[in-house]
Amino acid sequence: MASKFRSTKTTRRRAGAAHREIKKRLLVVCGGARTEKDYLEALKDHYRVSTVTVKVRTETRSPLHVVNTAADLFADAKDDFDECWAVFDVDDFDVAESIRVARRRDVSLAISNPCFEYWLLLHFCKHVGHLAEYKAVRDKIKAHLPNYDKAGIRIGDYLGGVNDAVDRARKRDENQTPPGINPNTAVWKIVKQMISSS
Repeated sequence: MASKFRSTKTTRRRAGAAHREIKKRLLVVCGGARTEKDYLEALKDHYRVSTVTVKVRTETRSPLHVVNTAADLFADAKDDFDECWAVFDVDDFDVAESIRVARRRDVSLAISNPCFEYWLLLHFCKHVGHLAEYKAVRDKIKAHLPNYDKAGIRIGDYLGGVNDAVDRARKRDENQTPPGINPNTAVWKIVKQMISSS
């Protein structure tokens, strides 16, 4: 689902006033307990892009609950954010209702199919073959990062491959509708904004 913006303006000008950038403000609600939030927070701290602010929350329940929580937070703080994102895995969930609710409630989706770890794998290699579950993705990550531990993301392990991951995920995600064909991830849509000031 394409991102929705409250404003298409990127600058605000007054007569005689200096040109001033307006920050894009993203609210991101993650369905995972740690991995997604740890990664996004560490990436935010590393890049510190001046034109984007990101607030990351976790809501470790079903995708539908993540979407509704994101929508409620966004509705309560419309003046504080320009975009609202729900980040969750397909895993064994039927996500069709979550997708319908997200469209209706103005929530952009960054779904990973089967799991967020597919996004991490793309930092190391291109992979388009079906991945049955988290364990299959974890084993592929460990081939590149033997000490991988989802409870202890070290952003330094991924920084060298962030741009490659964005490019690989974007190419895989193009022309697909959520949740995309396994494997797939739309996390690149958030990360691209976090690492680029343009």
